[in-house]
Amino acid sequence: MTVYPPLDRLLAPRDTEVGLLVRPADVGGAGAYQELLRRGSLVAVRDGVAAPARVPVTPTLRALAVRDDVPPSCVVAGASAAWVLCGGPPPPRLEVVYPPGAHRPAPRHGRVPRQAALLASETELVAGVRVTDPRRTALDVASRCDADHAATLLGRLRDARGLDLAAVSRALELRYRWAGRDRARIVLARLLAAEGHPG
Repeated sequence: MTVYPPLDRLLAPRDTEVGLLVRPADVGGAGAYQELLRRGSLVAVRDGVAAPARVPVTPTLRALAVRDDVPPSCVVAGASAAWVLCGGPPPPRLEVVYPPGAHRPAPRHGRVPRQAALLASETELVAGVRVTDPRRTALDVASRCDADHAATLLGRLRDARGLDLAAVSRALELRYRWAGRDRARIVLARLLAAEGHPG
């Protein structure tokens, strides 16, 4: 004879386990996910990844949100690293760098790999994800982003991480054959002038 559980136990709502990060599949699909975002129960961290409203969005949480998209040999860099380190709107694509001589990561939607040499001292570990440190991030941003966007990101790095823009400018001049040097000089000079540094 088969014994069934009491009906009230079957009808009782189950407690759902919600972690630090929530994806559409965790809450019943895209429709439910969007509704939870609209109601403010979830706060978007990046495209397709959110956090419960009570969870502070920190560098650790942002690093966890991209961890599955960062191959082991790669480092989060550029505007993506600035976002992990200081927040703000997430970049539309995740920028990762891989070392010379290594294989280029397989294509993946929303991820842009580029080859670059990094010193170990130019990276830091955030929630198990390697990210360029603030100074190297600033050099990449100043060299690769348009001037206004670069100025915004560098301002965030300065305010949130205590970035010394004069030290970044000196580091730029020590880089031999740095791609985008002229663009970076202009961006940094503009920010330094606004801080009252002599030109």
